[in-house]
Amino acid sequence: MGMFSLAGRSVEIQSFSPSAGTAWKVRIPAQAWDSGAPLALEQGTIGWGTLISIAMPDDWHFGLHRIVADIALHFPLPMTMNGVLQPREDFLKDALLVEDACGCRIGVYNLDPDWQDGRRINFHGLRVKCPLPTIREVKDSFDHWAVRIDIVDAPEIHLVLPARKDVIESTALKVLRESAEQAIYKIIATQPDHRLPFSAWRRAHELGVTLPEARCALFLWRPQTPDDHHARVSTGFASEGPMLLVPTLESDIAQPLAVARRQAPLQAFQLVEEERLLEGYSWYDQLPIIDQLSFQIHHDGAEYLHGDDHHLPVDLPSGLVDSITLELTVAQSECENAPQAKHSIEVPALVCPNNGWDIEQATILVARDSDIKPDRLGHLIYATLFCSIDDGDNDSWETQSRAFERDARQEATRILLGEDAAILQAITMNARDHLTWLIPQDRKIVIHADRDAFTVDFISN
Repeated sequence: MGMFSLAGRSVEIQSFSPSAGTAWKVRIPAQAWDSGAPLALEQGTIGWGTLISIAMPDDWHFGLHRIVADIALHFPLPMTMNGVLQPREDFLKDALLVEDACGCRIGVYNLDPDWQDGRRINFHGLRVKCPLPTIREVKDSFDHWAVRIDIVDAPEIHLVLPARKDVIESTALKVLRESAEQAIYKIIATQPDHRLPFSAWRRAHELGVTLPEARCALFLWRPQTPDDHHARVSTGFASEGPMLLVPTLESDIAQPLAVARRQAPLQAFQLVEEERLLEGYSWYDQLPIIDQLSFQIHHDGAEYLHGDDHHLPVDLPSGLVDSITLELTVAQSECENAPQAKHSIEVPALVCPNNGWDIEQATILVARDSDIKPDRLGHLIYATLFCSIDDGDNDSWETQSRAFERDARQEATRILLGEDAAILQAITMNARDHLTWLIPQDRKIVIHADRDAFTVDFISN
């Protein structure tokens, strides 16, 4: 099929015939390709193989060395250019396992070496794109199992002609994919353990590869924040001791739950992230899980509820309330009709976004008898509400975060210590950010300020 690329060009072809013990030669002028005129066969001069001589246009010289080097790298035979032997390497170099199947060599990798261009099949030096099995484990990394395929003698695997840049979907390709998938599970079976999703574990058994259940380990739970799309980093695995599954929660529910986890009964468990991909493993299906969660607020003889199905009235102001109680229902497992236990836990504060992420729009409640300090309350406000804006006209994430953290601390001070303390707090923070660096290292200043006047002087030593 490569001969098509020579059409319309002056070409000379010689080929040696082992059965005849001699070579033949034909010259094809550029205008002869579609003229219909017969071409004369001549005696060839070579003693083996086939030789094609081309009148090379000038523009073919550009990039030719790079193209030849690329083709020669995974070509099954040695290739020279201008007498120089081109470098070659095995297409399945660095594979953890190599298996022969369907007239191909299948190499397995634990990190996809072709993630940039997807050219995972080598057809005698030509790398071709083709969707092939990849298997990702449930773990805190981007690693996943992938394959490369080196075609040796697979006439039933058909490529789209004439360019051969795509593989034709067929029964043979389906069988090859299954062999590749099976090879991945075989290498996983040699590992000390695995973290395959339950569906992948079951698929391995369908392909005849017996695997133990996935390692009993789950990500330690980290409370959700509105800004998690910027950076949500796992805090590690829990693999020993009693674990309690925590479903996905909005930040206004997750953050006060995090405050309560050092109290009974939560303190007896490691709180772990729910992982639906592991449902089906016996150890996972036996874990207890938080089934229901809401907050009960008592204030001035009235009772309010806040949770997924309940929202605070819009006219309830931020400030001190009589008590805030976390009402928690824990199911013994995720199985239907599993026994449940209900618990009540006192929490010091609650931040309700009220369908927004602004501090002014939120309702911030603090239990009157709690010992929460402005710093801790400010952090709770920040973790519950802060969500940076990616629009190009806005400040950087760092600037937005710093400004919101300052506003959250000021609001926390206002609620706990009063308006005057909040004003002084705001002045102190602004002075620290903008003035202190101007004061000489060995000097002190005094500031006298009101709404209309501002004076500064050094303090005498």
